[in-house]
Amino acid sequence: MPQNQWSTLVLIALMVVAFYFLILRPQKRRQQAQQRTMNELQPGTRVLLGSGLFGTIVSVGEKQVVLEISPGVELTVVKPAIARIVTAADEDSPYDDTFDDADELDDINAQQDEARIEPAIESDNERKSS
Repeated sequence: MPQNQWSTLVLIALMVVAFYFLILRPQKRRQQAQQRTMNELQPGTRVLLGSGLFGTIVSVGEKQVVLEISPGVELTVVKPAIARIVTAADEDSPYDDTFDDADELDDINAQQDEARIEPAIESDNERKSS
């Protein structure tokens, strides 16, 4: 074989090896990681869907998962829709860090609600008296 044919074969072989290491191998690892995640799913696990929706698993079926996205609201999705299991770094704290106690925050929210309601009651009373 002439030298030109050998170099062509070596170049083709290098391209096949590069294709394997750059595309096929990483894709296989991603699939294995996704499969491990699907096997770890159990009720009570907090997950993130590919759409960015957070939910807590209520039940797991063979192909589907029932998620609770807010108290009393359940959603059924196919397992591949689950992007990953949620970590603490994925979610914001439900309360602002400036408050040490959730009850204190609830009291402040109640006061703000009362402040919005009182002017409406006063204007209703003024209309009734005129």
